[in-house]
This record gives sequence, structure tokens and C-alpha cells, in this order.
Amino acid sequence: MSFFERFFESQISITLSVAFVLVFLLCLSLLPSIWKYLNERKVNKTIQHLGSQYLKQVILPDGLGGSIFLDYLVLAQHSIILVILKKFRGTIFCAENIEQWTQLIGNRSYKFPNTLQQLDSDILSVGSLVKDVDITGLVVFSSECDFPKGKPEQVKSIREIKRTTIDKQLHSESLLNAWYKLKDSTQNHLSTQSFAESYFKDQDTKLSYTLPIMLVVVLLLWLIWRLYFIN
Repeated sequence: MSFFERFFESQISITLSVAFVLVFLLCLSLLPSIWKYLNERKVNKTIQHLGSQYLKQVILPDGLGGSIFLDYLVLAQHSIILVILKKFRGTIFCAENIEQWTQLIGNRSYKFPNTLQQLDSDILSVGSLVKDVDITGLVVFSSECDFPKGKPEQVKSIREIKRTTIDKQLHSESLLNAWYKLKDSTQNHLSTQSFAESYFKDQDTKLSYTLPIMLVVVLLLWLIWRLYFIN
């Protein structure tokens, strides 16, 4: 094998090796986005066990000139369910009649407001928009949570909802009319949209596409330069 043959073979090997490394780094940088997408898809499929239809990231008028924000609004067999999603992990201590709930992660504890109070207020607001239908609510925690001291009936985990039978029953005319009215309200009530975007933002996973874009550019430039150099 001549010197030039060995030279070109080594250049090709280097090019392929660097391309592999850059592709690996690109995939690694995209993992948070992929993980977030898969988690959201999993939660969406689980919420479908609650009813035949659902709306995600709902903004509704509260009847007092303001807005309420719901992670999900679900059309169930006999009611409309309001869902507040808590993407927490660790041990949760909660009860219906205490002001502050506690999240325990390792040796650290964090206090947060009793979410049922917010849920009850949201139920009253939605009830003022649609009459004569049953409005219920759930606070849903992620599967990474456990409740050693028990929890209220309106508090569920993703695992519990996933084990329920999927609702495929027909709905009453009054319930369907209420559902379509709420859908129209979500589409027409946009005065607080900018605030809602920050409200629904996932604070657990900070996504940045700067690194993946930079890696793609570097990969393309490197390959173009190496192929041009070889030829």
C-alpha cells in the first residue's frame, strides 16, 4: 500500500471518527428534550383513562375578570374533571385540612400550598361558567412520588390513574353542551395568554437548543472541510 493510499484511508477514518463523536454529542444534548417529550406523551395517554376527551393547558375566565389555569380539562362519563398536575418527586405529606403540604427529597423538605384549596376555587369558577353539570377535580402527582401517611381522595398518582378503566361511555346532552361551551371559552379567552405561557412552563427541565444547533453546524462544517481536503 502506497503512502498516499494510507494517507487517504487515515483521513477517512479520522473523518468518520469525528463525525461519530459529534453525532453522539448531538444525541446527548437532545436527551432532555427527548425525555421531556416522552414524559409528556406518557402523561397524556394516562389522562385519557379519565375520559373520552381532554384539553391540555387550559385558560378559562374565572367569572371575576381574571383567569384560571388548568393542566387538563377532561370530559368524563358523568362529569367534567379539572386536573392540576404536580411534576414532583420524593415523599409527599398532605392532608385535606392543612394549609401547607410537604415534599421530602432525601434530607431536604419543601413546603408548598395545599393544592386542594386552589382546586376547589377552580371548580367554583368553572361551575359558574356551565350550570347543571357535575364539576369535579383531581390533583395528580407524578409516579416518582409516594404518600406514606396517606392522601385525600382527590389526590392521585399517575400510576393510580393508569390502572383505571378507560372511559368509553356516551355522555348526556347537557354534559356535552357544557363541554363545548368550555372549549369555546378556552379559545376566546386569550387576555392572559402571555402569563399562561410562563405558568405552564416546565421548570424541572430547562431546555436549550443552542448546543444541539452548534453541534450540527460544527458537524456539517467539519465534514465539508474534511471531504474537500481529501478530494
